[in-house]
Amino acid sequence: MQLKALLRLRLTGATVLDIGANKGIYSYWLAKAVGPRGRVLAIEPQPEMAEYIRQRGLGPNVEIVNLALSDAGGVSQLSRKRPGDGSASLSRNIGGSIPVKLAKLDDIGPISNLKFIKCDVEGHELKVFRGGEHLIRKFSPVIQFESTPGEITPLLEFFSSLGYSGIMFLGKTYAQIKDISTIPHPKFGLSGHRDFIFFPKEAIGSIIPQDHDMMRWHKDR
Repeated sequence: MQLKALLRLRLTGATVLDIGANKGIYSYWLAKAVGPRGRVLAIEPQPEMAEYIRQRGLGPNVEIVNLALSDAGGVSQLSRKRPGDGSASLSRNIGGSIPVKLAKLDDIGPISNLKFIKCDVEGHELKVFRGGEHLIRKFSPVIQFESTPGEITPLLEFFSSLGYSGIMFLGKTYAQIKDISTIPHPKFGLSGHRDFIFFPKEAIGSIIPQDHDMMRWHKDR
């Protein structure tokens, strides 16, 4: 999501998750969005990047969690080309690997007032959401994630089962997503992926302002 659009969400005092935090860029802006009474969990499996975020000193409302989320606990191999690799993945083999601790989002500790999740885990998004389905159903947060044409269909099915609507980011504009047939593959661009935001109807007017730019493309409000 463009940062301007992110900062227009009503997140003051909320708990938000930056899953796949990497350098902590989203964590920084989310900390501003939630304010001093809010809470940001920056979840990052690469130890070098978790330490990097810690050294940035993003503030007392940012907690760094050095593990990987999935649909089960345990240990797995995180594939990466180099330390700090932004394309490191549990689901894609891109080079070398390091062992990382796994946990389900539902099991990482007490969470309250959860309003927003950003998830960028290079193809492992569906397993993350399945491992956090209890929390998602309990709090109905707005959820942003990245996906590719080959990975989007089961994600659409998952969010449809929760009664969520979807918006696809197209540069400075948006497109409402009903099903895979409404996503022309060329719209994914040269990078092969796009950002999506999914939300329940009750988030409109509470978390997402009625006059937010992306609501102009949402037909079911």
